[in-house]
Amino acid sequence: MKNIIIVLIAIAFIACAPGEKKTSEDSAKNAEIVETTINIGGLHCENCVASVEKGINSLEGIENVVVSLHDSTALVKYDASKLGLATIEKAVEKRGYKVKSSD
Repeated sequence: MKNIIIVLIAIAFIACAPGEKKTSEDSAKNAEIVETTINIGGLHCENCVASVEKGINSLEGIENVVVSLHDSTALVKYDASKLGLATIEKAVEKRGYKVKSSD
């Protein structure tokens, strides 16, 4: 009987042992965080700012976005392994604003 209890306890420990799980730390290692500034034409008011921020934030891989009405720019921090700059620019254009070249 004692041997059966020892075997059951050993099986319980083995069954409850943590396995190889993918953690957020593992996915953070694969992330390629990029920060860029996008020049936007057509921003006139705070509603414009909110619209652009909402459009960019709806994309998967966006870490942070701050749109400035003062200088008509969007400072975007995103995971380049999940999306590219062209996708972000398309999201701005879908909202009815023009992306200006940075040169």
